[in-house]
Amino acid sequence: MLKKLKKIKKIPSKLKKTLRKWKKIKTKQGMLGLYDTMLADVTYALYDGRAIKRLKKFPPKLVENRILFETNDDFTDNSRALFDYMVANGYNRKYELIWLVHEPEKYEKYVTQNVRFIRNFKKGSKIRRAEAFRYALTSKYIFYTQAFNWIGMTRKNQVFVNLWHGCGYKANKKGRKVFFDYCLIPGDAFITTKMDFFGCSSKKLLTIGYPRYDMMLRETDRAKIYCERLLKESDSDKLILWMPTYRHASSERLNEETLNNEFNIPIIDDAEKLIDLNKHCKENHILIVIKKHYLQIPYDFGENKLTNILYLENKDLAENDIQLYEFIHYSDALISDYSSVAIDYLLLDKQIGFTLDDYEAYTESRGWVFDDPLAYMPGKKIYNMQDFKDFVTDIRDGRDVYATERKKVREKTHNRCDNYCQRVLDYFNITI
Repeated sequence: MLKKLKKIKKIPSKLKKTLRKWKKIKTKQGMLGLYDTMLADVTYALYDGRAIKRLKKFPPKLVENRILFETNDDFTDNSRALFDYMVANGYNRKYELIWLVHEPEKYEKYVTQNVRFIRNFKKGSKIRRAEAFRYALTSKYIFYTQAFNWIGMTRKNQVFVNLWHGCGYKANKKGRKVFFDYCLIPGDAFITTKMDFFGCSSKKLLTIGYPRYDMMLRETDRAKIYCERLLKESDSDKLILWMPTYRHASSERLNEETLNNEFNIPIIDDAEKLIDLNKHCKENHILIVIKKHYLQIPYDFGENKLTNILYLENKDLAENDIQLYEFIHYSDALISDYSSVAIDYLLLDKQIGFTLDDYEAYTESRGWVFDDPLAYMPGKKIYNMQDFKDFVTDIRDGRDVYATERKKVREKTHNRCDNYCQRVLDYFNITI
C-alpha cells in the first residue's frame, strides 16, 4: 500500500506527512507497530475526529458531580494521591471519579463505586479518543499534573486545576504555556517565580502545597517492606536516594546538553568512578538508589557489577504497587541537583546533597527561577567525586550541619499543614 501511494505524483501534504510518519513507525516498531498506527489514523479520520468536532460544537451537559484525573505517567503523582484520599474517605459515594489512562485493564482492582478508568489514546498512538474528549467536556472538575491544553476549549462553570509536578530551580523551557484556572505551589517563594514561568496572575496560584506530600509524610507498609528488602540485599544500614533531573530526554526538544560523560549522569564521568563509588558505599554499608527521571533516556552502566548502587525506574515501583513519594519517605538522605524533589524533601527535614558539576553550563543553557539558586539549596554542594564520598560518609555518621539552613529555606518555600489533600478539597468546596 505504501509503495503504491508513493507512485502517485500529486499527493496532498497531509497524506505525505502521514506516509512519512508511517515509514518511521515501521522502521522503529516493525509491522505490528505500523498496523496499530494505521488503524488509529484511519479510525480517527472516519469516527473520532468527526465525533470530537461535534462534541466541541455541541457540548454535552456538564455533570456537576464528575471529577476527571490525568497524569503524564498513568495513575501517579499528585492526582493519584488526591484520588486515593477521596476514595479512602468515601467521596466516591457522592462524586464520579474518572481517570484517563493508556490501559484501563491495568487498574481493574481499583474500580469501585463511581470509579472508572477510560482509555485516553487510540492503541499504539498519541491520538486522543473521542470518549476522552467527552469526559473532559462533561467533568465539573479536572485535576492534572502536566498540561491539559489538548482539550482546546473551556466551558462555563468548569474548573481546571493544575496540580503540577513540582516547584524547583529551573526556568521555563522555551516559553511553554500550560492552561489552567488554578495551579498549586508549595509556598510564597514560588508565587513570583511561577507567575513568570506560566505567564499568569498571582490569583491563579494557590499556596496549598501538593497532595503527594501526604504520601511522603506518612508510613506505608508496602514501601517500608520494599526498602527493608533493598537494604538487606545490599548489606546496607542506610539508603540514599539519588534523583537527578533529566539531561538527555526522550524528547529532543527538552534536552539539556550540559553533561556529556560516559553515563550522562552528574559526577560519575566514567566506569572507574562508578566502581570507586560503589566500593565506598559497600565499605560504609550505604545503598544508593538512583531513580531515573521519567523524561531521561535510560542510563546504561554497562557490564559493571554494582552491589550498593541500584538503578530504579517507574516500572519497578509500579510492579511493587508503590508510589514514588511513598518510597521517598523511607530514604535516609537525598542527592539531587536542580530538581523540584529537593524542595519537597525539605518537609522531611533530612539531609540533601546537591550535585553541581554542570551548574555553570546549566546557567547558560536554561537558567534559574531564583536570582541566587544556591541560596535555596540547604545542603552539601557536590562538585566532584570526593565531595560525593564525603556526603556518603556524613550520612553514615549522622553528621548534619545544615539543619538550620533547611529550616530557613523551608519557611520560605512551604505553606505547611497536616493534610494536604483535604486542604485542596476544602478550597474547591468538594465535600462529602
